Amino acid sequence: MKYFIPAWYNNGNWWEDKTTPYYSKTLVKEFDDMISLMNMYMKNDVDFKALVLNYYPDLRIFLHRHNLYEANYWSLFDEIQGFHHCTPHPIDYRELQWPEETEFIYTPYLIRCVTSSTTYSNIYFNQYGYMIWIESYKDKVRQHRYIFDDRGFLSAVLNFDKSGQPYSQQYMTIDGDSIFTLDLKQGTVKVSKKYYHRFNQQKYDSMELLLQEQIQKYVKAMINEQDNVIIAADERHNMFLSHILEDTPLCFSIFKNRNCPLTPSKLESIERGKYWLVDMLENEASLKIYKDTQRLDTHIMRITPFDAQVLPNKSSQFYETFIGFWIDGLDEVTLQNAFSKICKYVEQNENLRLVLLTEVEESKIPSWFKEEITSVNDRYNKISEDADGIQVLLDDEAERVEIVKLKHVPFESELIEAISTLRVVIDLNEEPDLFLQISSMSAGIPQINMRETDYVKDKINGIVIDNLNEVVAALDYYINHLKNWNYSFAYSIKLVETYASMKIIQRLNRWFEGEQNEAKI
Repeated sequence: MKYFIPAWYNNGNWWEDKTTPYYSKTLVKEFDDMISLMNMYMKNDVDFKALVLNYYPDLRIFLHRHNLYEANYWSLFDEIQGFHHCTPHPIDYRELQWPEETEFIYTPYLIRCVTSSTTYSNIYFNQYGYMIWIESYKDKVRQHRYIFDDRGFLSAVLNFDKSGQPYSQQYMTIDGDSIFTLDLKQGTVKVSKKYYHRFNQQKYDSMELLLQEQIQKYVKAMINEQDNVIIAADERHNMFLSHILEDTPLCFSIFKNRNCPLTPSKLESIERGKYWLVDMLENEASLKIYKDTQRLDTHIMRITPFDAQVLPNKSSQFYETFIGFWIDGLDEVTLQNAFSKICKYVEQNENLRLVLLTEVEESKIPSWFKEEITSVNDRYNKISEDADGIQVLLDDEAERVEIVKLKHVPFESELIEAISTLRVVIDLNEEPDLFLQISSMSAGIPQINMRETDYVKDKINGIVIDNLNEVVAALDYYINHLKNWNYSFAYSIKLVETYASMKIIQRLNRWFEGEQNEAKI
């Protein structure tokens, strides 16, 4: 059996709830290597099980969002609290037992329930309309937060002191009992008397100690040395999982968005792993150096955590030709020089358009760069004068043409949609963005990079340039020569088969089985 242990954590303690009301959602990617790998296994009907270790009241909503709702999973907190798998069930706040004279005040962000002249409650929802919290107030001071599971259970109660600061959190059972209480100031956990028999201690110095005890019980009962456990490398859980699973061959998955940079402490935390699965050439080099320095007997394999599948390419359906330029990760000098050269090329060709792709919100884009974009567009739209010195009159409704446009692509779906319209993609980073490369290859789009990778072969489905002065010639190679573009398209689509989900699964299986057989010999 393959077990996946994801790291779907917030920025605090690994076990804490990451649920927030819909309006406080930040533009942070949720998609990661574990989601992608599990999707591959589901797509090909290969058995696996996910072990979710953190407190996650809206886990079903999260899984549904990433096409993993039918996935086989075990939740640590479900095991402790006695909750069972069932369909998400939204709670109707109107069916709760409110005082008769309760007045409901509706706002764009929450519902306020005024119960008396001194008391009221606020109801908060997630982006799917599920009620997640009810917070009660007395004399404008917060008293309690009732946290609801997406299956319709009361999951926990957060208590606040006289100044409105949280001081304890009670975790509830399916019967509505408090099974244990976390002291948020001292960090200790006290088990309720009724449930002493389910734990080794009545009081724990930290939540981590209690949870590690419960994880160990599951591991001892369910996982053996023939199983493969793939752990999302995260410094907060690597060490204790290595200890708990010491009799099982462990594979740590090192993922760019979670593990960069690879600090000495991060590397030390994965030392006990028998396998390291890595997504980037740069990280692979760092791991090899660390392995040799520490004289570790660890097996390293670089493989994309994203499966390739043929994506639509609509670039030939437009009158304009769109060039994509990935601007994230470039220093100011490189960005300025490259932008200048590409813009000159675009301005010389009437039907060319430049799309600047970025995960960064527009408000955080440097002002000088936004001014450059405006300047280029203004120059293109400038009204010329005729021979008599009389300015040409334009229709008031004439649209302003943006030959350079900034495209915010914070999530994978937005990036895939943007790529479907592009003719060529440029990424001048020392380590090209992996998801961008896979998506471009899947859509059959030639890529211009500063280094050759597994997904781009020079002069076949892309061009590897040595310096910025070559970027214009590389563009011309594909923009003005249809034969080159068609050849690149055909090769990329053929290459998709190599990185299809089933091929990745087979490679992983051969890797694990090969090493195990070698060990037996």
